[in-house]
Amino acid sequence: MQTADERLTLRELLGRLQQRGLLDADQASAIAEHQAWRIGSSGEPWFVHALLAAGAWVAAICFIVCLGIADLLDDEAFSLLGWGAAFLTGATVLRYFANHVFPVQLALAVSLAGHGFVLTGAGELADHVAGVAVAAVLLCILLYPLYRDALHRFLSCLLASGCVTAWLVMDGVAEVVHVTILGKIVTVGLAFMYRSDFSWLRPLGYAMALSIPANLFLVLLPEDTVAVHWWPANVVLTASLIWLYQWAAGGWDRFREEPLVVAVVATVCLAAVTTPGVLAAVGLLVLGYARRDPYVLGMGTAFFPAFIVVFYYEMETDLLAKSWILMASGAVLLAARWYLGRRGWAVE
Repeated sequence: MQTADERLTLRELLGRLQQRGLLDADQASAIAEHQAWRIGSSGEPWFVHALLAAGAWVAAICFIVCLGIADLLDDEAFSLLGWGAAFLTGATVLRYFANHVFPVQLALAVSLAGHGFVLTGAGELADHVAGVAVAAVLLCILLYPLYRDALHRFLSCLLASGCVTAWLVMDGVAEVVHVTILGKIVTVGLAFMYRSDFSWLRPLGYAMALSIPANLFLVLLPEDTVAVHWWPANVVLTASLIWLYQWAAGGWDRFREEPLVVAVVATVCLAAVTTPGVLAAVGLLVLGYARRDPYVLGMGTAFFPAFIVVFYYEMETDLLAKSWILMASGAVLLAARWYLGRRGWAVE
């Protein structure tokens, strides 16, 4: 039996297994990376984080309402910015010293109230939604390293993304959303695929992963509301999915094998006929499964049926044509399932 001094670290254990020929270098690296990913992951279920976020928003609204009732607020932009700076400073200091649930939640609520003051003041000062978007991005950049709380980082990044999207839509340049989607895909890849040891990047990665399919709902809005073409997003997402396939499979050499060829052909065919939201959901499902990440997997699971339903109702055909399309789609899926079941690699 080993004593405390004789216990092996994971790196030492993997090194000994390699020396005995039980593991090769690639397998040892994959195990170490997976363990590093699991250590940095939160053990709390997603609905706990959702309830914490909702509670913080309610508390932040109560803060603002109470200040308004006490006649401590006015409509001056600089006054709102001052209140926001004070709230954000106090919340950051409180979170730095907080070790228990109540002060952590209090700091989050105060910070959200501070965000509300700053964004409102910036909007009035600039008299344009661009001021709100710029302020949200600057707050995200400033507070991300200072406010060391994963939920706060996630909400801050998500808020900044939403404000930038609203700016693009209201300024009539919604087509630029395709560029922002590409940037978000790169960010998600950096956070989840290539820097899995940087656990502090994961809130940013989760926020961008959630905002990608959310942004893609823009292409489904009526043209008299927002004129956005769907094909640039499909091109970007198809290329991203192919890159994701090779990463999950272990390199570009795996594209010589039949499973990857089938996946690429199916993705290209899917991109030619469907909405980009379906491709984004598929990407989240693949990434979540490859990383065994329940949050990313849950996002893909939620968005996939949502975009399927939206795609069905957006088709400009009669009900008979839609019925034939659904029947044909089901037949293709059943045929694909039969084909995959007959291949030897399908049960590996």
